[in-house]
Amino acid sequence: MKKIHISLFLVYTIALSACTVEQGGPSPTPTPTPIPTFQPVASERAVIVNDLERSYLLHTPPDLNNQQPVPVIFAFHGYSITPMGMQYATRMDEVADHEKFLVVYPKGIEFSWNTGREEGTHGGYALAHNVDEPAFIRQILSDLDTFTNIDLKRIYAMGHSQGGMVVYRLGCEMSDTFSAIASVAGVHLLSDCNPTQAVSVIHIHMLSDPYVPFSGGGSFDFPSVEEGIETWVELNKCTSSEKEEDKTNGITHITYAPCQAGTAVELYTIDSGRHDWPRTKMPASEIIWEFFAAHPMP
Repeated sequence: MKKIHISLFLVYTIALSACTVEQGGPSPTPTPTPIPTFQPVASERAVIVNDLERSYLLHTPPDLNNQQPVPVIFAFHGYSITPMGMQYATRMDEVADHEKFLVVYPKGIEFSWNTGREEGTHGGYALAHNVDEPAFIRQILSDLDTFTNIDLKRIYAMGHSQGGMVVYRLGCEMSDTFSAIASVAGVHLLSDCNPTQAVSVIHIHMLSDPYVPFSGGGSFDFPSVEEGIETWVELNKCTSSEKEEDKTNGITHITYAPCQAGTAVELYTIDSGRHDWPRTKMPASEIIWEFFAAHPMP
């Protein structure tokens, strides 16, 4: 059985080509055409959504070539966690610097997200006040569009804990925007999910998670992780599955593919740990990016 693929190439060569303009007479000495770039940025930006000011943290890799369409990853923090906390926990900025994509860290109202859950009490302010999260995402994209060249086929969403729950909602309601989603220590909550097109899904969960139990239940009576995976396997019309095990690190990887429109559903489980973002035994951020990169919108 082949080993689970958890590596990411750390160095890539970027080839830049010079452009020249034809003129009469002797050929002029070729002069490289300047390519617009961004300098490293970690800035907080504000947008207005339904007369309410909301904000997000934006990480821009150094020397980003804005002449080419740029992928975007939205990274949603967990309940009561800050965007900076998500930035620190995931280290996704480091991956972005190598792979040249933007990372957006949206800020939930009162550090919570409206997951759209029809029942239960886990949600906080955003759920109680029916905050319009899709409108927030659209406004962020409109803001980004004013100064960068977004690759509309490579917009992705990942989240941890409650952030991993809201990305499932976005997969259901914004399938025309997000080509793939990633949930870490979250769970699919919606019983009514009707995406207009297939969305690739990767889920990472620790089997001993006491807050969002893999088998469901807990203080907030969550559904099981496997129920959510089955939902997306059915939605994406996946036809077969393959299971791999890394017994040394206690990792099991199940891939459901092929699926509709070239999508896939993948589940990683780890038999140790609790409710953290995996980085030691399993480089979750690198694995998520590799999955995203392999599944742009058709």
